[in-house]
Amino acid sequence: MAEQAGFERNVGLFMAVMIGIGAMMGPGVFALPSEVAGSVGPLGIIAYLLMGGLTLFTALSYSELGAAIPIAGGGYSFVSRTLPDPVAFLTGWFFWIGNTLACSLYAVIFALTIKNYFFSELSVVLVVVATTVVFTASNYRGQAEALQVITVMNIVELIILIGVGVLGVLQVEPANLEPFAPMGLGPLLPTMAFIYISYVGFDLITVAAEEIIEPAKNIPRAILITLGVGVGIYILLLYVMMGAVNYTELAQTGTPFIFIADVLFGTWGRWAGVLATIMASLSAFSVTLGASARVLFALGRDGYVPDVLARLHPTHNTPHIALFVCAGIVALLGASGIVRLLASASSFGYLIAIGVVNYAVIALHQKMPALRRPFKIALYPTVPILGMIACWFFVPLLEVQSLLLGSGLTAVGGALYLIQPSNRPDFSGLPAAIHRLNLLVQAYWRPDMNVLIIGGGNQGSNIADRLLKQDEFRMVFRSSEYQITFIEQDEARCEELEHRYNVPIFQGDGTKQEILEQVEPRKMDVAIAATNSDERNAIVALQARRMGIDRVIAIARDPDYVSLMEDSGITCISAPYATSAMVENYLDRPEVADLFEIESGVASLIDLEVPDGGTVIERKIQDIDIPEQCVVAAIIREDKFVVPRGQTEVCGGDHIVLVGPSDAVQTAHDIFSAQTETELST
Repeated sequence: MAEQAGFERNVGLFMAVMIGIGAMMGPGVFALPSEVAGSVGPLGIIAYLLMGGLTLFTALSYSELGAAIPIAGGGYSFVSRTLPDPVAFLTGWFFWIGNTLACSLYAVIFALTIKNYFFSELSVVLVVVATTVVFTASNYRGQAEALQVITVMNIVELIILIGVGVLGVLQVEPANLEPFAPMGLGPLLPTMAFIYISYVGFDLITVAAEEIIEPAKNIPRAILITLGVGVGIYILLLYVMMGAVNYTELAQTGTPFIFIADVLFGTWGRWAGVLATIMASLSAFSVTLGASARVLFALGRDGYVPDVLARLHPTHNTPHIALFVCAGIVALLGASGIVRLLASASSFGYLIAIGVVNYAVIALHQKMPALRRPFKIALYPTVPILGMIACWFFVPLLEVQSLLLGSGLTAVGGALYLIQPSNRPDFSGLPAAIHRLNLLVQAYWRPDMNVLIIGGGNQGSNIADRLLKQDEFRMVFRSSEYQITFIEQDEARCEELEHRYNVPIFQGDGTKQEILEQVEPRKMDVAIAATNSDERNAIVALQARRMGIDRVIAIARDPDYVSLMEDSGITCISAPYATSAMVENYLDRPEVADLFEIESGVASLIDLEVPDGGTVIERKIQDIDIPEQCVVAAIIREDKFVVPRGQTEVCGGDHIVLVGPSDAVQTAHDIFSAQTETELST
């Protein structure tokens, strides 16, 4: 598999489930049951059951989307591929609101636990800030490292939760469940809206999609496992909580799980409850903080908010700038210490955003029918429609204060969106000083480039390998990171690409306009026609150019096709031995290619890897019969730059950088790529 630039795929199925469980098993058990008891009494058991059932529709929608489009950003990234830019931005921003407020809520739960059971004089604000600092540092070093700690926390937490639930069932007093609906059925729906935050953990699995191994299989499995485990534990524990004491007693405590564990099992139960609450709040805090930062990273990457937020740390490959911004806001909001407000306002963000994601499934089927879907929803479109209704119906039922807070944060996002030059075409009158500052930021930030490769055969795969490869040589000279999308007609080849690259893949004929329209050509920075046919590449390139893709590259050998396409502003690459290297050069250093224009044609700057068993291995450069016009400009050996001299010996695995006229470079390429007869026979 090609090693992709950016996030590293190192999260398997178990760890993906831990992301979801870590986010889901937070307020739904450790804080909200007391609020639910005060609102609806034992009827809260039904509220949790019904909301879990309604959430299944959304979980199925996420499973299909996450398997088909395994890129960072979760629900926001799905919407950005299918709906207009303003809708995509608002969806991402609502997700950011939900994640950030949920993160603040988890910090408050942890702070209240420490204050109530350890240090009664300790400031809640101080604990919130300290928690934020510690877990910001953990996420700064990478999601995988943070997940190692989170996994231990989740295992401890789940053992205690299940233990209290199973043992507690034996001590339920049926009298405590009567009357079952002391406030009537009226508060049921508002309570369901209030507890929605309890069920959104699976969304965070798709936020980390670019870090999950084999996302086509593991994302759907992780989502459904997370929801199933979460619903089961919620119903079990709500039944125990409501049945162990009268609901009026439960409503008086701010730490309901600890209270019930203490009532049922005494001192050991109390401290087990304290431990589980601490584990749950901290693991949920860490996962949600990372998700909040990744959503903000995705918004910056796509140009909706200042692009400095889209920077990845050069060593840890984490969105560190976005992480620091989110951490500051989390600490600020968490300082309020109001559990109910934070939970309700977080549900505001999630309900709106996830409703749009359900609609994105329908838009995806309509606009991109050729997109491969490793996981397919049954009963389409009934499931996503029910998912939309299950979300948007509850928004007006939230508390007024949470609606005001959510609306205020939405206004902040709208302001950030409107000040972006790409979002306001008339925003060209920036003062010179601000313009110069923007140029400096752009020079320091390496943006994403959306690359469409039409043709997933050897040429297309080699180009993708080249663009996704991450090593010191390429990271120094590369001007962009690459987001790859494939169009390939052959089904078997599509399956190979799916397993190899974990990127969106459209199955269909790339020469057809209806297929090209499905990939959202206006969002593609460059299209590469890389089939094995010059004729098909010419048609593809001309179609892509006509549909508004500014930069189009085509692989062609026939001079007639080359002249036809170049007259239309299409870049043609006609040297098959250097195709992938030359594509990278044109994408990253087009101005260099222009400088090599000479009377007889265009010179090439390429690099190639000396194969193990190559005929030039252990030979000095001066002893190799290299054409006089060709220069060995550099050698990259084990991530180190070697200045080539006549006495320098060539080693297997060396990357040789060649410069010179095309025919001379071709000859040199063949010499350095040649293998011994023994190696060829094996």
